[in-house]
Amino acid sequence: MSFISAIGQGLTISAARTTSVDPVSHSGGGLFGGMFRRPTAGVPVNNDTALTYSAVFDSVRLISEHIAMMPHRVYVSDGEKRSVASDHAVDRLLYRQANPETNSFDFKQSLVASALLRGNGLAEIEAARDGSPIALWRIDWDRVNPVRDSRGRLLYEISNNGQANSYLTPDKALHLKGFSVDGVTGLSVVEYAKQTISLGLAQEQFGAAFFGNGARPGGVIEWYENASTPDGWGNDAAKNLKKSWNKNHGGSARSGGVEVLEPGQRYKTIAIAPNEAQFLESRKFSVTDIARWFGVPPHKLADLERSINANIEAQNIEYVVDCLARWAVRFEQEINAKLLSGNYYNKLNFNSLLRGDLKTRQEFYKTMMDRGVYSINEVRAMEDANPVEYGDLRLVQMNMTSLELAHKNGSTAMRKSGEQQ
Repeated sequence: MSFISAIGQGLTISAARTTSVDPVSHSGGGLFGGMFRRPTAGVPVNNDTALTYSAVFDSVRLISEHIAMMPHRVYVSDGEKRSVASDHAVDRLLYRQANPETNSFDFKQSLVASALLRGNGLAEIEAARDGSPIALWRIDWDRVNPVRDSRGRLLYEISNNGQANSYLTPDKALHLKGFSVDGVTGLSVVEYAKQTISLGLAQEQFGAAFFGNGARPGGVIEWYENASTPDGWGNDAAKNLKKSWNKNHGGSARSGGVEVLEPGQRYKTIAIAPNEAQFLESRKFSVTDIARWFGVPPHKLADLERSINANIEAQNIEYVVDCLARWAVRFEQEINAKLLSGNYYNKLNFNSLLRGDLKTRQEFYKTMMDRGVYSINEVRAMEDANPVEYGDLRLVQMNMTSLELAHKNGSTAMRKSGEQQ
């Protein structure tokens, strides 16, 4: 009996299959809540402020948009044959329109983005009277609290802006999780990478203040030891000089301007501290750290220090295999479990990532056709071209043979050669 069936019949689930009867918190408490302290760098970090850091924004945008842009279809298998189930209700939700307000691209992109930032993306499955899904509605994870009732059954408690909370059973919730240690909720990258993100934001703020408030042409004004201050010189005069100096030299556009000093004053150059001069170098390492947290190759975040033409292709393959593929598998398996049954299954087509690379796409098609994997019409369909007559034939190279035949042919040739001699 399945977990969902047990809930429907009101049966008690074995205690060995439950994790906790207490609410599972994902907002700083729970299993790992005690380890999340204010970042040492001093810049508070949450999901919104994290996105103001370009490395985080670009990582989330890249992964979520690449998953969303891939054709997402439902297939039906019949023995060894498979075909697109374009008339299936779930195919329409994944390929065209997730709900009356949101197309499939925007729905999947936002769901994956939530899973990347918060560790979890949740959508309610709206079903017709016959049980077939008719819409997928994303729910902000900040409104969700996974809980277990007194029988240990998992429920998703949804807050409703002061009104009574509502509850979703797992069969009514499409739950995309990130890396998880309990299998119930994913871990938030923002929470765990808070120190790294805070450091990156602090470096950006320091850089902005360093250049924006650099109201000095590299030094300070001081009096000669034997100089006497002019009559009337006091606090107001000092403030006026400071105001004038800021006006004439504040900001990078006015840096290095000429200033006329009072008699008895002199200008003293101050060298830039090494930690100030090297902060741009340290920012580079913060970008690499963010790339590591999200599993994105650094060159995808415009860090090309270790990238050359010879290894860019390998790094792109690494991005697909080590980053995108794991999110695709999570998404596909959750949909198979919650929305499909029998011989139906869903698949994200990674071939679409080659759409902008004409040379690689041509080489891929040629290789697949030479081995009889694709026919001409199948390749034309991938390029949105109409089929041609006789285009369904599969072709193979005539000079290719098996090792067994090669051995036999070789032995025959050697025997004939010996007979002729």
